[in-house]
Amino acid sequence: MLKLFVASAELALPLCVLSAMLIANRSYAPTRRQRVGRLTVASLGTGAVAAVVIVWLRLNTQHIRLPVINIWAGTFLLAAQFAFLAALWLMTRRPLVTDAPGRRSRFLTWTSLASLLLVNLYYGIPLYIAIDGVVPMNGTLFASDSLLNLIGYILGVVVTAFAGWIVAVSLGRVPSLARRIVTTLAMAVAIVCQWAPLYQQYAAVKFVPKSSLNFDVLLWIQRNSVPILLAYVVLSVVPAVIAIVTRRRAAPADAAPAERRLVRADTISRRRFLGASVVVGVGLAATYTVGKQIAEAVPELSPIEPSVVNGDNVEVDVVAVSDGHLHRFAYEASGGTEVRFIVIQKNASAAFGTGLDACEICGPSGYYERDGKVVCRKCDVVMNVQTIGFAGGCNPIPISYDLADGKLLFKVAELEQQAKVFR
Repeated sequence: MLKLFVASAELALPLCVLSAMLIANRSYAPTRRQRVGRLTVASLGTGAVAAVVIVWLRLNTQHIRLPVINIWAGTFLLAAQFAFLAALWLMTRRPLVTDAPGRRSRFLTWTSLASLLLVNLYYGIPLYIAIDGVVPMNGTLFASDSLLNLIGYILGVVVTAFAGWIVAVSLGRVPSLARRIVTTLAMAVAIVCQWAPLYQQYAAVKFVPKSSLNFDVLLWIQRNSVPILLAYVVLSVVPAVIAIVTRRRAAPADAAPAERRLVRADTISRRRFLGASVVVGVGLAATYTVGKQIAEAVPELSPIEPSVVNGDNVEVDVVAVSDGHLHRFAYEASGGTEVRFIVIQKNASAAFGTGLDACEICGPSGYYERDGKVVCRKCDVVMNVQTIGFAGGCNPIPISYDLADGKLLFKVAELEQQAKVFR
């Protein structure tokens, strides 16, 4: 659950923050508000639906090549973002809502709507692909693990969407210059993060020459994903801070009671939004630091337990493995390769599940026990204990054993043959 929550919150944050800032910077006449609202919903929905369709085709067919889609979507998105920023600064001090919108106002609205569509397409694709991790391998949607993963995924999206909503409302309450600066900074972060992988894809198809500088920038982005996310978090809190600092502090002395009440209500509303933005910002910052560290922590393998090599067999004491827990053993093959294998009692009738501490999918990453279940250390898939000893999926590669004189006997020849798995 935590892993999917962190993943969806990471992928959804740029989408939600950028969408909120684009929505907050539309310009229109009061009489055209509903029309612009419908166009906004259409732009956002079109981008999201297109991303969902592409992801569905990618997961279920062979007709979708994501690198090609990313090149086209990324190129158009960059062009739309630059056009939007130009329109934003051409507005200077002009109000966004005006009775007589001119060409600059219309230019800003249309570039914001085009960018909104492309943001939801470009950033939506990786977000919706992540939902493929909700159901573990060989699992079902209605299994408890899958449902917990789904809840985590949805919560991550909901929290970041709430953060985006706060940004959109707060930006509508800040001075024009502050709104443009905050929006430009967020767009600049996005453009840098989009341009580096896009240039690399251009270079891969030989559209542009390869660049060591761009590769270094791309490497820096990949290694500093957390600081970049924290930059988005800070930029999502700043509008609420500016909104409370620049609020109208008091009505004129001769103001009517109704106007005084409006000023007090506006102050209370801004304080609430500031409080909500700080709480959400701190929560997201904790998610991207502490939560990410916990979610991506790789569990340590349990210690190797003693076994005895006796002639053609490796012997394991039955009493030592008859407690229903996972036990790990090792045999040093010729050449010095350590061949790890696991044993777990399946039921009270002394049936044991045995296999290598490796599978055909994830390799020799190993297994560990969590809440009485056997879990793959690499992909976090939970094993059905009754299927251990059978081939398939992420199950341990099976090995045979014999039971004699209170000992489990594993053939040395078979372990020697399986040494290649651990090399």
